[in-house]
Amino acid sequence: MRFSILLLSCFLCVFLYAQTNVSGNISGTWTTANSPYLVTNNIGVPAGQTLVIQPGVQVVFQGFYRFGVSGQLVADGTVAQPITFSYFDTTGWYNDQQMAGGWRGIYFAPFASVNDSSRLEHCVVKDVKHGLNGNANGYAALYIYGRGLTVRNCEFTHNQSKANASEGKIIVSAPSTGQTLTLEACYIHHNKVRVAVLFNTGKALVQENEFANNIGGSTIWALGGGLQFYYNDVHDNQSIYDMTALRVDGGYNTIKNNKIHHNEADREAAIFCTMGKTTIESNLICNNYTLNGNCGATDGGGGIHISHNNSGVWDSTEYLIRNNVIANNHCAFNGGGIYVYDCKAKILNNHIVNNTAQMGGGAIYSIGSQTRLNIRNNLIHGNDYAQFHSTYVMQFSGSDSIKLDYNWMDNAFYQTVIMNPAVGYLGDTSHNVDGTDPFLFNPTLVAGLAEDALFKDFKLTAQSIELINMGVISNAYPAAFDYLGNNRLVGNIDIGAFEASFGSLSEGKLSFGIYPNPVQDILNVKGFDGQGYEIVNIQGQKLLEGFLSKDGISVKDLPAGMYLIQIIGNFNEQILSTKFFKP
Repeated sequence: MRFSILLLSCFLCVFLYAQTNVSGNISGTWTTANSPYLVTNNIGVPAGQTLVIQPGVQVVFQGFYRFGVSGQLVADGTVAQPITFSYFDTTGWYNDQQMAGGWRGIYFAPFASVNDSSRLEHCVVKDVKHGLNGNANGYAALYIYGRGLTVRNCEFTHNQSKANASEGKIIVSAPSTGQTLTLEACYIHHNKVRVAVLFNTGKALVQENEFANNIGGSTIWALGGGLQFYYNDVHDNQSIYDMTALRVDGGYNTIKNNKIHHNEADREAAIFCTMGKTTIESNLICNNYTLNGNCGATDGGGGIHISHNNSGVWDSTEYLIRNNVIANNHCAFNGGGIYVYDCKAKILNNHIVNNTAQMGGGAIYSIGSQTRLNIRNNLIHGNDYAQFHSTYVMQFSGSDSIKLDYNWMDNAFYQTVIMNPAVGYLGDTSHNVDGTDPFLFNPTLVAGLAEDALFKDFKLTAQSIELINMGVISNAYPAAFDYLGNNRLVGNIDIGAFEASFGSLSEGKLSFGIYPNPVQDILNVKGFDGQGYEIVNIQGQKLLEGFLSKDGISVKDLPAGMYLIQIIGNFNEQILSTKFFKP
């Protein structure tokens, strides 16, 4: 005990001796030896100056102060020694009507040079308050204006911005033309917002992040920019009004390979899109819940809501919804799986399974006289019209035109689809499959939220004979790969998000092995010596190609990120593929 007290006393002496008070203009290097840095007034890195913060540094704000960056900030922590930005006493943090208990956040001012080296890696940002007075108090926990920034392996938690109705955000990115926000491998959780956790108005690459347990506005909101949203896990967030887990308004956007699940919204689906041209592809969208059962025509949807162009040029809005598993979502209004309002959409090769709507359209609901839909090769199974338990799980109200063909459905077309008023043009519906059992591998068995679809397996099996080779390529715009990244088969494709391999490739060839993963330098591939390979990034750009050997593939010159290796085989010209990550 005496030794422990002595050790603690020595530690406290060192801690007190090492602390450094800072205020005003700052630059140079902040070291672990001089940490913690106690911020006693507003601080800022002036234009033309650079501040480097070493791993393990603690930055502790002593009042409601802001950290401004007009120059450059390089904050490189590590897994073992993250850099922490926090507040010394958070007693008053929950009271958003006063300043006590939080600080004002980090603000990156415009930076015109292309040589900006600013970045945040392995940082923790917490205890920021936005407050009742909006920007008079502080913009956000992290506000990036007029410049790009890389934010990687950071944590944002215990920040709040819920008091001000128009400005309440946690991370704001507003880069200028040619600049990009890169948000990668971050954990953004347990924040309270009014508008959005991540609010972006320019180009952004957002990948490998987890957004969880945030409360208030939209979790992610992209407004008029170009959002590339890949491999993120968005779950257990709660949104109010017309906010939602992922909201996209305008621009050219791709939402791909994400898990979006167990989110709760007031009026809109988990993914809510208006205007622009957006691709929603190869996502798992499950167990999301929309609360409000008294919405207008512009509201609704459990899994996905796609909407009009807000009085702009009509043809400027178009959606591609492809290869998704949309399962066990619920809307207290219309459209448990997908809700469509007055826009063009291709809905192709999805699993739409066990979704429910209280009022109508458990699987798909559309409204609006300008709606034009191409619905092909979808598995539409087990969805329910909860109020009346009707078989009419697709409802179309006065659409301009609908092509609905080559889909698998539990019942005949006339028992599945209700049109009121009549659709202007209805294409050939004769090739839809009236099913008996899709024979999925391990799906949810009941409709609605009671059963968790997150860890279920919706793949086809050898018994899925009503889906295998029953789809069509014509006017179906199939992706090169299915939901799991396996190659689409040649000729007639399967109905649904998964492409079956029965009778074409052996299981051993389908599940080839790579190691290590993640990889820094050499990627090894088992069992394919002499075969050709290609490595592409998540945007589909080919970066490397060659032939496999026992020496492996050098990937040391690739930047950090997610990649796909494709093995070019001799089996019906198949391409086998799997993902790997370079940290």
